[in-house]
Amino acid sequence: MNTLSSLQQKIDNAKELDFGDVLSRTFDLFKKTWLQGFILMLLIMVIMIPFFIAIFMPAYGGIIEQVETGNYDPNDGSSLLQNQPDSFRYMILGLTFVISFISTGLMAGFYRIIKRIDFGETYGFSDFFYFYKAKNLGKMFAIAAFSLLIALINFAFEKFFPPMLASLFNGVTSIVLSVYTTWFVIFFAFNTHLESADFFTLSFKFGSKKWFLLFGLMFITGIIGALGVIACFVGMFFTISIMYLPGYLVYKDVFGFDNKSVIDEIGNA
Repeated sequence: MNTLSSLQQKIDNAKELDFGDVLSRTFDLFKKTWLQGFILMLLIMVIMIPFFIAIFMPAYGGIIEQVETGNYDPNDGSSLLQNQPDSFRYMILGLTFVISFISTGLMAGFYRIIKRIDFGETYGFSDFFYFYKAKNLGKMFAIAAFSLLIALINFAFEKFFPPMLASLFNGVTSIVLSVYTTWFVIFFAFNTHLESADFFTLSFKFGSKKWFLLFGLMFITGIIGALGVIACFVGMFFTISIMYLPGYLVYKDVFGFDNKSVIDEIGNA
């Protein structure tokens, strides 16, 4: 079992990784796991739909009323969300936390399945929900709280800076922190015995050391995954999960896995 100390030591001694090699293996792994990626995206969408409806439908009441009366103005509709009161923005912040909390557990389950496929082990649909256990909820809460913090920072930018400058700051913040937030989930998925603070410590340490490599892999695979939009948007459900695979392969190369026996796995289920 990896300890915080051993993981930090592996970060210090991390070898140079070949971008092309990781990318090539990502394509090979995607061929084996695209169906699980599709299920992941479908699960996230199905679970999130009620939350989106509850928050956004009232905001579109004005548009519906305009359409029914025949007075619909596209210009008014485009600015509808921008003119919402701060209370609506706070609801969006709450939605951000809920989405992050739920998706953290599902993403961790997805990585668990990916590992099992990679090592030729058995897996099932229930593995997507493997991490929704009482002992893990506090750690998932902490990871979701960080996403909420990012949303609050973006909200502050929009509150105190002109729109263009706020958008620039929001973009830079999202890009810089995207690597770290991804690795929060990866370290959590394969090291649930560690504390929440350890995930943050390891992610910032490793992410800072390999930021350009990790972001480059995410950026390229993100573009490739987004190509599914060509197939009437639905195709993205089949392709977008490819962007999560390089992180798994990098973790495997740098940190490795302490595979347990089947008996151990049953005992910890």
